[in-house]
Amino acid sequence: MHMSAAISDYGSFSSDCQKKATSLKISEGDDQQTILNKASYLPALPLFLSCSILLTLIAIIIHHDQTPPLPATQLMMRASAKIDLSLAYPRRPFGTRNGRNVTLPVLGFPSVALARLSDPSDQSLANEAVRHAAVDLGISYFDVAPEYGDGVAQERLGPALEPYRDGVFLAAKTMFRTAEESAKDLANTLHALKTDHLDLYQFHSISTERDVDEILGKGGAMETFQKAKEDGKIKAIGFSAHSEAMAVRMIESGLVDTCMFPINFAAYHYGGIGKLVLEAAIEYGVGVIALKAGARGRLTNITGNAVNVPDSFHHIPEWKRQEMIHFPVRTSKTHPTCWYEPEDDPEELNRLILWSLNQPGVTAVLPPGSLDLLDGISSMLRGRSTVPLFDQADMKHMLDRYKDIVPIFHNRSESGTKVST
Repeated sequence: MHMSAAISDYGSFSSDCQKKATSLKISEGDDQQTILNKASYLPALPLFLSCSILLTLIAIIIHHDQTPPLPATQLMMRASAKIDLSLAYPRRPFGTRNGRNVTLPVLGFPSVALARLSDPSDQSLANEAVRHAAVDLGISYFDVAPEYGDGVAQERLGPALEPYRDGVFLAAKTMFRTAEESAKDLANTLHALKTDHLDLYQFHSISTERDVDEILGKGGAMETFQKAKEDGKIKAIGFSAHSEAMAVRMIESGLVDTCMFPINFAAYHYGGIGKLVLEAAIEYGVGVIALKAGARGRLTNITGNAVNVPDSFHHIPEWKRQEMIHFPVRTSKTHPTCWYEPEDDPEELNRLILWSLNQPGVTAVLPPGSLDLLDGISSMLRGRSTVPLFDQADMKHMLDRYKDIVPIFHNRSESGTKVST
């Protein structure tokens, strides 16, 4: 069809589309992909006209529901957003149990960084942070938990990640230990993240025998996880832990695919934790994400602000609220979404990250929960096929640098497993 003919037919075609609008049954609650799917039967025209008519139709319907339509440019972006694979990171085996062959890029996005964007008007800030990570930095592994900001982080991440969801590995967590409570939490998380499945779902912040007993016992959260895996709502089962003994116990259960644990230089050398977890993970074929890899150590009264614990939470169980009262934590004055003191000297931070990534069994790291530190780590790893080797000549320097700090996690007392979520 010539362009002039197409234009002459536009008026009658547009009128026909509007007549069919009510039959599409598009509602205010529909996301843009649902709208596009419902309208997919409309007659075909050259691309520029099809897009124009469809966007006009969407605007008419949404306006009828008193909801401002998205700009056409944003709708087009959502339809075509892709992560630039030319910015790929080294990938390592992550899920190898039961014949699975899953790999993961070595750097993830710390969605805890979105936890302070509590006002809905902050969504644009979250959108840009995720766009920068996915498009500019090529990050395709995102981690979040409802405990971050008491639901705020996952509420911001969901809409922000939606344009890129098909190209990313998405992991989430729950602190609820029973089957019933964790099932509700999973449903809430899937809704907030605007997805029908998670690539990884994790038991969050395991540190006591009771945690493990409840999770693995009758009516425990493991029942929810296993059913969700059978139903396709989650692809893999994992956990995060701050107690080495409890992490090893979870690995040895034979029921988990992945483990998140503080593989941190100071915690390993001066806190006495990490080695046994890595050995167990290698033996059982469990993938390891290194937590707190970029941490110097614990915050002090000088470097941190006390956390105010409210009378109740929406997404955090009561046991955790009580723990926060009895084992008070602080947030960094310079990086307020961190519950520890991150290493903010770029060169020293990269040394810490490389040390963690060079430990046997480690698949990837989650960097400090501050977006100010993400680009420097990314630039060290982006565009490579393998992770740079840790320079052993730096070992003495690092041992001297961190010898006088209190490790973020340690085996000296019960409080050594309680510093943060």
